[in-house]
Amino acid sequence: MKSKVLLAALSAVALTACNNDEVLEMNQGRGIQFRVATEVTTKATATTTNTIDKFKVWGFTDNKTLMNGVVVSKSNGAWSYDNTVFWPESNVDFYSVSPTENIGGTVSITNNEQKITDFTVNTDQSQQVDLLYAVNKGESKESHESSAVQVNFRHALSQIIFKAKNTNSSLKVSIKDVRVANVLKGGTFTYPSSSTTTQNTSASGTIEAGTQGSWELLTGGDKNETYAAGTSTEGVTLSTVNTAYDLTTATGNDASKVYTGALFLMPQTLSPWNIENDKSNSKGGSYFLVNCQLKNVSGDDEVQLWPGLDDEDGYAYVAIPTSDIKWEQGKKYVYTFIFGEGGGYIPPVDPEEPDTDPEDPGKPVLVPITFQVTVDDFIDGFQDIDMVEKSDD
Repeated sequence: MKSKVLLAALSAVALTACNNDEVLEMNQGRGIQFRVATEVTTKATATTTNTIDKFKVWGFTDNKTLMNGVVVSKSNGAWSYDNTVFWPESNVDFYSVSPTENIGGTVSITNNEQKITDFTVNTDQSQQVDLLYAVNKGESKESHESSAVQVNFRHALSQIIFKAKNTNSSLKVSIKDVRVANVLKGGTFTYPSSSTTTQNTSASGTIEAGTQGSWELLTGGDKNETYAAGTSTEGVTLSTVNTAYDLTTATGNDASKVYTGALFLMPQTLSPWNIENDKSNSKGGSYFLVNCQLKNVSGDDEVQLWPGLDDEDGYAYVAIPTSDIKWEQGKKYVYTFIFGEGGGYIPPVDPEEPDTDPEDPGKPVLVPITFQVTVDDFIDGFQDIDMVEKSDD
């Protein structure tokens, strides 16, 4: 029997991180020049074609280094770099990365090997980066005498966004923060063998084989981490029934929302916490954590259901096992917590007291009151009544 997910349901929507934003060019010339685009909507703020402002590039030709980590910057809509490099007669392979610093790993680019080693996702959401990479193979002077090199960046990470809604008008839900526990935190990234110049615009998010890099994830030791999303306030109350609230702070119009508090995490396949067979989570399954307060509302009366009457106006974490999820590079995943019908569990680890074993891990948190009605059958009662009046004699 499948475990019941938090407060009725969880929905995961995978969206491709791509668009056709305006491409900005620099002034043309005989030197090597660049124009840049990204496949976006995925630092905690997503990087787009319009917002990327610099990147590093390496160039190799005929087994020789032509450009070695040169910083290319955008100013007034034009891309430029110091000490102009000119086109050789032989073809050039370019490898690019963004951001240019505080990436979270070591960029190692040579003619023979292109990697980002020992990459680790920062536990501080505000310091996480939208890691971008690009490959341009076999670019030639003849092809760019009057045009810049088109550098199209792909996203190396997955973007995770949280929303919540309340479908029960008798339930008052307040949320302070959201986390995801027991996810892989790092690894080594290897650049693809083919150019990334073709944008990924398919609805399915499928990228042509050979044009997407690969991750070798961390194994053994302390490889898992818990990440908290960057929620916008000290707490939000879901007062509007059936309306989803963006917990990770969406800005912009509906067509181009940027989630400033989104998580950028390692692409990976998650194995969920097995509530039924491993309540203490000894196998390290993955689960979401919602720091919330739940109250039953009836007219002007409110009764706190979670974390309990003895902690009035308090908050506590509710755990929801993930499903068997596969996070892919360059995709945005939106998780909506739906409150209304019950669900959620006491977590196997309390984020506020991680060294203390919680009582009753896996115990359901919000259990709806239900009724099953029976009525006693009337029982036959027998009594004979003598209708003949008796005399006193």
